[in-house]
Amino acid sequence: MAFCDFFTASRTTLPSLSQTIKRLESPTQSRTQGRHIPEWQPPTCEPKQNVAFVKVHKAGSTTVQSVFLRYGYFHNLTVMLPGGRNPASFSWANNPSPGDAYPVSGGVYNILTHHARYHPETIQARMPPDTVRVAIMRHLLDHLKSMFNFIHLNTKYKLLSITPIQTFLENVTDYAEIDSKFYEGRSPTRNFQSFVLGFDQMKDVGDESTEQHFREVTTDVPFVMILEHLDESLVVLKRTLCWSLADIFYDWTARNYRKFYYKSSSLSDLAMENHRKWSSIDYALYEHYNRTLWEEVAKGGEDFALELEHFRTMNSNVNEHCRIDPKGSRSFPATKWSMSWTVDAKFCKQLRQERFIWDWKLAMRQNEKLRRERLSP
Repeated sequence: MAFCDFFTASRTTLPSLSQTIKRLESPTQSRTQGRHIPEWQPPTCEPKQNVAFVKVHKAGSTTVQSVFLRYGYFHNLTVMLPGGRNPASFSWANNPSPGDAYPVSGGVYNILTHHARYHPETIQARMPPDTVRVAIMRHLLDHLKSMFNFIHLNTKYKLLSITPIQTFLENVTDYAEIDSKFYEGRSPTRNFQSFVLGFDQMKDVGDESTEQHFREVTTDVPFVMILEHLDESLVVLKRTLCWSLADIFYDWTARNYRKFYYKSSSLSDLAMENHRKWSSIDYALYEHYNRTLWEEVAKGGEDFALELEHFRTMNSNVNEHCRIDPKGSRSFPATKWSMSWTVDAKFCKQLRQERFIWDWKLAMRQNEKLRRERLSP
């Protein structure tokens, strides 16, 4: 199916978000209550430790990044760290370039998880051939609201109404010419998530080069996490990478959370239709990956539903323990999906550790390895 055909079909054939949740999530509720949970069985697969994570701005990506940073540090892996002026990104908003990462022993990186446009050539040149590529996306209107607030577009566009998003979208062509000057020469409102995934954000569905890139990206990055279904996404990630349940625990404290008065405002039909046209690539890509996520959930059947509930319970217990008794410890018995495990003060600290602390620790370790390599005869 052509990209433009998929985009048209997806609007009529895909179930609504609420229908999808009702159909696939509701049956999982309380399925482990009163049931015998099989004992822990070691996985038959080998953990995949080479991962390139496309960190999409304002899409919950900092929460997921902390999972990858913790995993990389715990398993003594080499993480690609930005070496340019911006410690959080690689040559943003351009493609990564030679020399924008700190050198490491051996010159090969296991994990990429800082802001960078998806650039296959960079991954091929700096990471092992078996590197798994994954990303995260967010519902398009929620993402637009977050970007709007993040760079204060309501003020810069002089939108004084109580519904600045609606005013913008109902008159979006009036702002098109000046839209890009507020965010490093790139549009913060049009196909932004697709732009991070390497698309030309000024094009639309139906464009030949866009269709070709769509085929390439969805082949190279077969799985993208969806923020609205983060727990399901993480369990799929865990199964894909053959990681442990403890590897995907995340801090419930929202990273980079901001309140703003129009966050929950509803929009007119005209505004929503204009947004779908304005960011047509984003919509097609999001709907594709949302569909593939639920296909993976459905493939897992009852076992996935049980593991998902167990993960949610465990993650809740871990977060609650780290909030109430961060310097203490708590042990959890083995289950089918996790070996016996103890959360302690060290893990609680790492669970909530900020990106710049991880960067510093990783840089110290990786610089020491490089120093030893250069001093060895």
